[in-house]
Parts: sequence; structure tokens; C-alpha cells
Amino acid sequence: MQDQILIEMTGVQKWYGGYQALRNVDLTVRKGEKIVLCGPSGSGKSTLIRCINRLEAIQQGSIVVNGHRLDDSKAIDVVRQDVGMVFQSFNLFPHMTVLQNCMLAPIRARRISKTEAEATARKYLERVRIGDQANKYPAQLSGGQQQRVAIARALCMQPKVMLFDEPTSALDPEMVKEVLDTMIGLANDGMTMICVTHEMGFARQVADRVIFMAEGQIIEEGEPGAFFRNPQHARTRQFLGEILAHH
Repeated sequence: MQDQILIEMTGVQKWYGGYQALRNVDLTVRKGEKIVLCGPSGSGKSTLIRCINRLEAIQQGSIVVNGHRLDDSKAIDVVRQDVGMVFQSFNLFPHMTVLQNCMLAPIRARRISKTEAEATARKYLERVRIGDQANKYPAQLSGGQQQRVAIARALCMQPKVMLFDEPTSALDPEMVKEVLDTMIGLANDGMTMICVTHEMGFARQVADRVIFMAEGQIIEEGEPGAFFRNPQHARTRQFLGEILAHH
């Protein structure tokens, strides 16, 4: 079962007007795989993962998620239920409690009862070690806690894949670890994950594959040991040199 393909991107091209954000991207993600996407700002990493749940439409190529082709409008709703997404900014509803934030989508999209939604929400809030904050409002929480609520909220839809778009980049340094620890826990539980991040320690610890992007293309990919020890491409070496100099 481990080699079940969950996501298949073939020849994906994406433009914003005259600017080409993705150039001929091929990517296959298998069930249970953890992938870290890295690369300089503007290299297409965030665009790539936003295409996987059709937050961005592509102009050429194909994307199949869990057997559904994304150019079929009926498939998009199904895919969005299967694909959890955690953004840089937490995107929590400020007028709802933590618990209500987590219950909203399952009730609306999965049509489950309030009782079941609440039980699921409490389970995942415990899972991200924030169960005692269920009745607070987002503004009463730290950034790290809000991001963990955002992770719990995505998990409440019981997705098959989790996408993380620089989930720690808006956080104060002392809060980064609590969010990464939560993500490491998910990875250890076997969740299929694609993470756009500059946290190379996390990549070393968790990733099955590290993918380096530049100018809308996948330049290099490999398992973390080889990728960090012996990058093949000059662009990769330059990027890793800059990242490691900053950390």
C-alpha cells in the first residue's frame, strides 16, 4: 500500500500574466511521504502547493489528487476535503472560539453532527497540545498557539494530505519549535505531508525527500542526507550556503 500515489503533477505550467511561475513541473507524491520544498523567494514553491488544492488554477499540464483530476469542477470540492492546508498567517476566524474554528468546516463540508464535530475538534486540539485553550478566542493566544489551532483545524477534516506553506515564518523564534514539534508528531504518525519551509533541521529530521526549486522549476531533489551533504547543482549549493549562514 505504501507506494499508492496520492498526488501526480505532470507538465504543470502556471502563468500570472506574462510571468511564468511554474515551468513544466513533474511531481509524484506517495501515501505517507514527507516532502520538504525549499528554494529562494519567488521560486514557485507556494504556487506549487496552492495548485494542489486548486487555490490556483494551472494553464497547462495535469494534477491528479487521490484519483481526482483537478480540471473537473466537481472534483475540486472533493479534493479540498482530502487536502489540509496550513498557511503562513493563521487565517482563524477572530469572532469564533478555537473550538468553533475547528468545528466549522466539518459541519459545513462533511455534514457531520455538532456532537461529532466537537468530539473530533477536541481530539485534535489535544493532539496539538492545546486542548485547554478550546474556549478562548484566537486573539487571546500566542502566534505559536494560533498556528497549532490552524493545524488542528485542518486535521478535523481528516485529510489524506497536509500542505504547509511556510508555517513558521511569521512566528517569533521561540514559538517556531512548538509548531515544528507538532509537525514532527504528525510526520511520525504517517501523515502525507508537503512542507514549504526554510527550517532545514526539520527537513533533515522528517523529510523523505527534499526538493529544491528555482525560477519555477524543480532543480534538484533527493533524500536529505545526500541533498545536504552533496548537492549536485550550483544553485542548490548557493542556496544552502545562504540558509546555513543565516542560522
